[in-house]
Amino acid sequence: MQLRDSLYKVETQHEGVHFDILMLEGHPVYEGHFPGNPITPGVLTLAMVRECASMTTGKPLSYSAIKSCRFVAMIRPGERLKLTIKLAPNESGYQITADISDHGGNVRLQLEGQFF
Repeated sequence: MQLRDSLYKVETQHEGVHFDILMLEGHPVYEGHFPGNPITPGVLTLAMVRECASMTTGKPLSYSAIKSCRFVAMIRPGERLKLTIKLAPNESGYQITADISDHGGNVRLQLEGQFF
């Protein structure tokens, strides 16, 4: 299931690895997570990172391992965020580090993992 343009919109992409993202309001997940105080589920945040990484490489990617993942603060619909992805090819796919922050520099997510 692709989340781009239903959960989030890539407003701009810089140098292939820097994304300005708008979290869209009205996605059905927010009806249950949580009514009156919607937050983006962590699993969907990880899927957003994977989709953006796939845009960078031009091919579909899947997580094979997550070494560390810190959800530092909640991500809410309507927010504008910055996603930075660093991909390093290796023998089994790509090593990834990713950070999501708001435009004030407040970190929301820090991720280290592996894609195949």
